[in-house]
Amino acid sequence: MPANMLFENLEARIAPFNLLKHPFYQAWSAGELTETDLREYAAEYWHAVSAFPTYLSEFHAQLPDAELRRTVLMNLIDEEGIGSRDGRAHSDIWMDFATGMGADANEVRAREINAETRALIAAFRQMMREHPASALAALYAYESRVPEIARTKAEGLAKHYGVDDATRRYFTLHEKADVFHARIWQEALKAEVSGDAAAEECACDAAEKAARMLWSSLDGVERNRQERKKQQA
Repeated sequence: MPANMLFENLEARIAPFNLLKHPFYQAWSAGELTETDLREYAAEYWHAVSAFPTYLSEFHAQLPDAELRRTVLMNLIDEEGIGSRDGRAHSDIWMDFATGMGADANEVRAREINAETRALIAAFRQMMREHPASALAALYAYESRVPEIARTKAEGLAKHYGVDDATRRYFTLHEKADVFHARIWQEALKAEVSGDAAAEECACDAAEKAARMLWSSLDGVERNRQERKKQQA
């Protein structure tokens, strides 16, 4: 299958799980979330952001000594903030969002996370141990969506919630950073499948699973939001 057809198929599998159409993100864009909603989301999702480098570590450990292993390592180094201007991991920058919304960092780290968030983390770790095409497709499905989502979140925070630049920094950073990351995963995936029909099917299945699990993780956040609304009514 030509590379352009592979990505057409992959994108079609991801499309039903467009996170910007999820009720929680639509409420964010419309300014309908409360400060508590944002604080709870930030505290919950910090655990997924913190886990992301461990996916890369898992993937890196499975690979033979070759270019792809070093590509994965370079992305891991970036996620952990090694060599960056301020030396801060992306999870630390997300924590700025959480604390900027009023969360306590120690409470965030000790939080008992939703079943959906646990399932998301477990699914990504599992895909990192499967065929390299599955791992690459899962990473692409995630990071290719981040720039638009990050831009929309940053705009919503500025327009509706008046948060400062430090609180929004994770999102303004990822508007650009993950354009580069997604391109890396795309090129690596093209090279990995290279006309292998079985690998292509693995890639499409993994991309869909990743997108579905990301959507499901927001379902848990939205369920908690609706429960708070009922309690306040």
